Amino acid sequence: MLRSFALSVLLAATGFGAPAAAADPAPAPGLRSASSGPCAGLYQVTGIPFTMCTHGPDATPPGLSIDRSVAPLPAVAANGVGTTALPVCEGDGVSGKRVEVLYVHGSTNRYAQYLETFRTLAEAVDTIFFESARETGGSRRVRYVTETINGACRPVVRDVQIPDAALNANDWAPLLNAVRAAGYTRTDRKYLQFVDASVFCGIGGFAGDTRKSDANRSNSGPEYARADNGCWSAGVAAHELGHTLGAVNNNAPNASGAAHCVDEYDVMCYKDGPNVTIRISCPDRSRGEQRLDCNHDDYYHTNPPAGSYLATNYNVADNHFLIRDGAPTPTTFRLVNGASNTCLDAPNSSSADGTQLIIWTCNGGTNQAVSQVGTTLRLLGKCLDASGDRVVLMPCGSQQWTHRTDGSVLHVQSGRCITPTGGGTANFTLLVLAGCNGQPAQRWTRS
Repeated sequence: MLRSFALSVLLAATGFGAPAAAADPAPAPGLRSASSGPCAGLYQVTGIPFTMCTHGPDATPPGLSIDRSVAPLPAVAANGVGTTALPVCEGDGVSGKRVEVLYVHGSTNRYAQYLETFRTLAEAVDTIFFESARETGGSRRVRYVTETINGACRPVVRDVQIPDAALNANDWAPLLNAVRAAGYTRTDRKYLQFVDASVFCGIGGFAGDTRKSDANRSNSGPEYARADNGCWSAGVAAHELGHTLGAVNNNAPNASGAAHCVDEYDVMCYKDGPNVTIRISCPDRSRGEQRLDCNHDDYYHTNPPAGSYLATNYNVADNHFLIRDGAPTPTTFRLVNGASNTCLDAPNSSSADGTQLIIWTCNGGTNQAVSQVGTTLRLLGKCLDASGDRVVLMPCGSQQWTHRTDGSVLHVQSGRCITPTGGGTANFTLLVLAGCNGQPAQRWTRS
């Protein structure tokens, strides 16, 4: 599961199927274990006038506490994190299926104090979905309700006051009913709620519908994702929104059986029960803070291989609340080094196995034209690979690379990052793997 914000089972024909085993006894008041119907194998929220399923409240991640409200981001910090604006907006900002951000509070109103924080967190969630899609060679963005502020597209944050009793109830239903009474009931909305209370860390609606169909219940609303003030982080927000978008179905290859995954590191993965065994399949710990779906085989892939689980079951990347074609990732790009402003390069355009890569003045040549296919990085028909400490070209196979949000390019199998030898900046400096340190020599931008 995403740990902090970076400053900090159903038949395919119907989606319902035969009665499933009921979830364990309800983990919170107002949740009923369901053994049949649309919430089979999950919990059904009671005390509300519509059917809503959930896997229950999520555990509080390390570093956060439901008893300690997260501090607001200072304006300068908020403007320096995530995207500071949404790079891609669509249409008039209101029409169609969208995620709408709500600040839900009682008699104490901290809207002005936290507005920029909520905007920035929502934008960071969008970055998580985009960068995760880019790992699979595609593009997805969260389609928010938006407005233009100083020429920039920003998520709208609604100021929603409800009675204190509903806000602080240890049962989700009173808050849901109060928010609905305030008018937030649209069927073309997922509501991402930052709740000024300390009842839960996070909880989200979850359909558990495995059908690969536009009629999948994860493609409709209203649906609600909630993060309370001790867990106001991009991590928790992305996790709970992920549930409302359909992650993680319990028939997925690496499912925990409780709407999460077991192959860390991944936004949606964590040990959610005493009998759950976690595997480290993607050892880059930053993925747990920044990326969806380790190996992209359980719930999020923009172009899943034919015959794979996501090619035949529900895929969050197909969700109607995401922008499919915003800011499409170029088919090729250059990797420009942050210290030298030169490019990753195959010397003399050599594609021979074992060719060690270098940095060289950016020139637009094919020997600098990198492409990403899944988790591989490709150049001149070969794939970037590691040979000891050297970064080389080899035939494509099981190589895994991650371009992280700090700009570093991580070799997943070794846990090390691409670096010019000795931090050098001169042309023909050989590229090697070294411990990741976040310094300019390890920062690469796509151009």
